[in-house]
Amino acid sequence: MPYSVSSSARSALVFAVFAGSVLLAAHVADRWDLAVYALSFWHYLVYMLAFWFRQIPQDRFKFDAVLLKTVSLIFFAMVVLQTVPGVFTLTVMAAGFALNTAAAAQLGIDRTYYGVELAGLPVKWVTAFPYSIMSHPMLLGSVVAYGGALFDAEFRDIWWPLAVIHMLLNVLIIAVEAHGSVDRTRALALVWCGLGAGGALLLMGFTDAWLAALACSAMILTYGGVLISQYAGPTDGEDQGRSWNDH
Repeated sequence: MPYSVSSSARSALVFAVFAGSVLLAAHVADRWDLAVYALSFWHYLVYMLAFWFRQIPQDRFKFDAVLLKTVSLIFFAMVVLQTVPGVFTLTVMAAGFALNTAAAAQLGIDRTYYGVELAGLPVKWVTAFPYSIMSHPMLLGSVVAYGGALFDAEFRDIWWPLAVIHMLLNVLIIAVEAHGSVDRTRALALVWCGLGAGGALLLMGFTDAWLAALACSAMILTYGGVLISQYAGPTDGEDQGRSWNDH
């Protein structure tokens, strides 16, 4: 199915319904932190789906990735500012996000969002800073930024799982990109296992609001299933991206 503006509009609408349902459940339970955890990590999933299956049009992937990451960053900024972090914490976080931004600027928007894998752009080796001193500076910059928040004692006491999960998922994306393509069946199994694990962790972390957590877990599996069907589903026999073994 070719990309269109209406495709992005439908994607935004589906996410809005999902996010609204999660926020409603969190409001009823009076646990807004439940919404923070349920809505903060979806951009990592679309990165993996796009990289592994390579069937989604790049413009659609860019739309989803930017939308989901923006929501995630808004939530993270809210909880960080709630704890009033010190200068050192903010400096480390700013340095991490600056490294991330500098790396994206060197790659350009299309290559940042898997232009080689999804749009067939030629491979281009970037050697300017920060690629001159490290591999994966975008993702490592994010690891530094989220890890920097842990220097604040109040944030660490309340929100350490949020920062640690962000850090681990950035490392996971590095591993995914380094490993390359995987068998379709295995990729689907890994994605579904990840969604199931996320729902289970939500239930274990919110036993005092188990009904709302159960509802959110069900919504996570549903929305995740929608994304999988869109990113990994059939494309009328026509490959929208590159072949499985061309990375």
